[in-house]
Amino acid sequence: RKPASIWEAAFPLGNGRLGAMVFGGAADERIQLNEDSLWDGYPLDASNPKALQVLPQVRQLLFENKNNEAEKLAGANMLGTPSGVKPYQSLGELLIEAPGAEGASNYIRSLDLTTAIARVSYTSGGVNYTREMFASAPGNVIVVRFTADKPGSINLKMTLKRERDAQCIADPKNARAILLTGQIDRKDSTGTQRGLHFAAEVCAVNDGGSVSNNAGLLAVTGANGVTLLITGATDYPGLKKVAEKLASIHNIEAAPPYSQPPLLGPGDFCEMMVIDPVSKLSYDDLKAMHIKDYQALFNRVTLDLGPANPASAALPTDARLAAFHNGAPDPALAALYFQFGRYLLISSSRPGGLPANLQGLWAWQMNPPWNADYHTNINIQMNYWPAETTNLAECEEPLYDLMDTLAVSGAQTARVQYGARGWVVHHLTDPWGFTAPADGLQGVWPMGAAWLARDPYEHFLFTGDKKFLADRAWPLMKGAARFILDYLVEAPAGSPVAGKLVTNPSYSPENSFLLPDGHQAEFTYGATMDLMIVRELLTNCIEASKILNTDEDFRKECETALAKLAPVRISLQTGRLLEWIDDYKETDPHH
Repeated sequence: RKPASIWEAAFPLGNGRLGAMVFGGAADERIQLNEDSLWDGYPLDASNPKALQVLPQVRQLLFENKNNEAEKLAGANMLGTPSGVKPYQSLGELLIEAPGAEGASNYIRSLDLTTAIARVSYTSGGVNYTREMFASAPGNVIVVRFTADKPGSINLKMTLKRERDAQCIADPKNARAILLTGQIDRKDSTGTQRGLHFAAEVCAVNDGGSVSNNAGLLAVTGANGVTLLITGATDYPGLKKVAEKLASIHNIEAAPPYSQPPLLGPGDFCEMMVIDPVSKLSYDDLKAMHIKDYQALFNRVTLDLGPANPASAALPTDARLAAFHNGAPDPALAALYFQFGRYLLISSSRPGGLPANLQGLWAWQMNPPWNADYHTNINIQMNYWPAETTNLAECEEPLYDLMDTLAVSGAQTARVQYGARGWVVHHLTDPWGFTAPADGLQGVWPMGAAWLARDPYEHFLFTGDKKFLADRAWPLMKGAARFILDYLVEAPAGSPVAGKLVTNPSYSPENSFLLPDGHQAEFTYGATMDLMIVRELLTNCIEASKILNTDEDFRKECETALAKLAPVRISLQTGRLLEWIDDYKETDPHH
């Protein structure tokens, strides 16, 4: 019943590549924009050769229960160079003034999950105003339609803004459009500018009235209705081109079976901004195209958990949530939230684009929380848990494309940092193929590729597609398992799992424990999370090898390692599965 006052309360729209957060203001509308490839940074090799030099000593210290010494040595020598990634960034904001719309009444804003259309309606000065907004995948645009029930009532002023690295100008090729252009300020060690170029465009298609364009300020006066077409692009070259660049840096062959063509080539990113052809379509045609495309995915699944509480169903969502927390039963709200999750995945991850990041597609800052990057120690996996189970398999294709790229840079990191075959990813990555340990000691967790490799195999289990298993899944699974086979080491005599294979060093993400002497530690060997990821990967590789009737020698390697893998153990004190190799006390049991 009111506009969003903070970014988190705005409505998210997205077509997989373009995103918008719509605040729904009457007199002052704010639409924050994103483009999925607008990332700071560039391809580089962050692998650290010092890691391989200290790895035997780190392992020995951990086997001797000298955890803190091992952590100090690893922290000083095993992180990537650089030891972090650059952030995903906002494309900018479209700011719209609607003079005369102050004091609005009968205000409602809504997001219809069945059509992916946001709507704002209100009354001001005796005129009923309506606004509809959606992000069209087939049209490659975000569409905003303003109407009123009194002719000549639409008066708008608008401009595009960005916190830094950009300017808004009148589009020299289109008198009805404004253009935001810029380049991320990012220089390499030689001082060469390497940041992505980017652009956003807004075009006004008016019904009656007039449109004026003055130095980046677009004005619509006295219109019966107006449709805004918004698009954006960068010169990000696409995952395949990034992989080829990484291969040239590493002097290795890039041969994964990409399904994704390069999104863009340097210098031609404006070709992605195809407003002119779209502007020749009517709003109704654009809307119909959008709904047909979206519902082809969304309508595959319905969920009925029982009727809505009549008193709750009539409430705005914020009040409905409050009633639920106060004890009002509302099973339909849970079903609605389930569909909202599907809506977000459809909106932020489509074939040919980049995967959904930590914030999906939506970020308003230049440095969003945790860089809005790809965290491979659970977050990107969580993003895609609903893909197969809620019949959105196509939405997971961008993840496989990213994995193909990571397999190239991850092979370099595996070789340089661990002397291992296969490919490795640590706890985070980005679209530039970063695979080295990052951020701090918690980054020395080389299980990301092993866990990611579960997803393409799950796709095979859901579809029975043997061609996909052979062409896409198996190379990724086999490469991840090759690294694991080389990374596993035998626990020495005196260990709780003497003679068994364990990961070392090992880390249970975002948790730490107390040593017997009271010191806090993070590093161990054979943490249960590692062992279960390894067990699943090796089991899946054995099954896939049999299904495909291929790589018998490699299958035997996996079978031998699996038989010797350290078992999952149970605490004699609590009866729970042990999280670490020993029955340590957690520093924060609530984490």
